[in-house]
Amino acid sequence: MQKHIRENGNIIYGDLSKQVNLKLDFKGKNSILFLSPKCTLKNTCITLKDNSLVFLGDGLKMINIIIHSHSVCYMGNNNYCNPSGQRSLLLSERKNIIIGDQCLFSHTIWFRNADPHLIYDNITNKRINPTQSIYIGDHVWVGQEVAFLKKSFVASGSIIGTKSVVTKLCYSNTINAGNPIKQVKENISWREECVHNWDLEETNKYNYIPNNDFKYTYNQNEFLSPKAIEEKLDSLNTAQEKLEFVYNAIYCNKNKNRFAYFKDMPYDIPLPKYENKFKSLKFEEIDETKPQPTSQAPKPTPQPTSQELEIKALKEQLAQKEQELINMQDKFDKQNTNISILENKYQKALNTKNHLSYKLGNALIKAHKNWYKGGYVKFIFEVMRIKKEHRNRGQI
Repeated sequence: MQKHIRENGNIIYGDLSKQVNLKLDFKGKNSILFLSPKCTLKNTCITLKDNSLVFLGDGLKMINIIIHSHSVCYMGNNNYCNPSGQRSLLLSERKNIIIGDQCLFSHTIWFRNADPHLIYDNITNKRINPTQSIYIGDHVWVGQEVAFLKKSFVASGSIIGTKSVVTKLCYSNTINAGNPIKQVKENISWREECVHNWDLEETNKYNYIPNNDFKYTYNQNEFLSPKAIEEKLDSLNTAQEKLEFVYNAIYCNKNKNRFAYFKDMPYDIPLPKYENKFKSLKFEEIDETKPQPTSQAPKPTPQPTSQELEIKALKEQLAQKEQELINMQDKFDKQNTNISILENKYQKALNTKNHLSYKLGNALIKAHKNWYKGGYVKFIFEVMRIKKEHRNRGQI
């Protein structure tokens, strides 16, 4: 994996050549953008302020992110974003947005973890709208035009209906909708296949599914409590420390039920133990703050001398003359061929004139022209003469 070091201590982990139309703006210092090896961004804008972290997992992502100082934006593996619209995330006041794996996001969806202006209680003069983080579990289906606000926690396997405003905890395997959101159905699961072009056979095929792939259960030993994650992130000072934590504790955690949560289950529990796998990663370090080595200019092609140019010109003239001789020889050969053809035709014509039939026909024409002078009588004697002549030649 590449590690790009930029000005003011900002770092990019990942292959930038795979990204399509990525607009990246480091407005502060000591921030990190981490792109997993199979991450591909398309038409994405990311703005990072001081000491912030954006971590994007495998798969294609089309999102817009503005992250202010000391916040973390984490989006896991294989999340689908409908290409017909935008997903925008705005992170403020050192709080975070954590999104799991294999979620399905429709278009025109936005996340904001701050109001962002201040609201106070007039009796106590205390602020009553603190900024809070947003957590989305694994395999969550989000309809179009949904807003996620501070303190949202959508547990794994749930569905958020169109035009909902999410402001609270939504349990696993439930359907939730409305403004403000409320649970409308429980004990459900969903699959990502799209029904738009199905025929009757395909519809009947999915009327019953004999497996439990997307049924989630609470497991206290696997559960990643958002409260515990928040406490850990708050205890870390730098974007690098937060990167290593989310890589080890979330990205490398493959437990199905890590974000599965149900009513009345234990919530305030410590994080499960995890290994430090980040330290085993190997990076090709590219320091973009230093002048990059440029490739050597190609050696100039040596110029020919005047004698070499003269010899080249003479060779070209000689080659031209040789070609002219070859063309003249071709014309001469064609003329000889034509003459031979004419001679053959002439010889055939002479042979035809000496033929008996030709001479008899010629004598008959002559006799017909002179019939009044006894031409036909003379024709008889002429025929006898011609016959005798040809008999002597051995032609009849």
